[in-house]
Amino acid sequence: MQEQISQTDNRKTLDNLSSICCNQNMIKAAQVAKALSQQAKADFDRLRAIDSEQTKIRAEYLQFLDLDAEKKAKADRLRRTASLIPDHLQNIREDDDADDFDSYVVKASDLTLWEAMLAVLEHTGEIQLYELQHVLEQFGKKVTRGAIESAVITHPKKFHARTRGRERSISLKERRL
Repeated sequence: MQEQISQTDNRKTLDNLSSICCNQNMIKAAQVAKALSQQAKADFDRLRAIDSEQTKIRAEYLQFLDLDAEKKAKADRLRRTASLIPDHLQNIREDDDADDFDSYVVKASDLTLWEAMLAVLEHTGEIQLYELQHVLEQFGKKVTRGAIESAVITHPKKFHARTRGRERSISLKERRL
């Protein structure tokens, strides 16, 4: 009979141990679930606060983006135009802002042909091909009629070429800033 009691006691002990292990796992899972729930609530609350803050500053942000885009467009145009102006005709270099101005200037020969054409056409609107070639040569760009035609073909969104009789004219597709 003692053997039966000892077998029963061992079984009870193993059952208790197994029960304790399962309870510890369940407790850990419950603690993790509670922590996850708290984290989810904190994240949700923070996202709502961020959305609220973004809504408050959205107008200023959009204004910043607009100003940044305008600044980039103006800086690109200044680089093109300032690089074509001969030194003896540039009057801004006499001002205090000469160093800032010089940061936009590159040599006319380093300016790409299509950028130089764009700078001229922004001020003339439409110009005959031979006149454009002559103006660009006066600004220090060595160009041929074929190179100008190639630039027009390469940049169809920027330039438009039109032939009237024997005269070939170049113009901008759209008006820029």
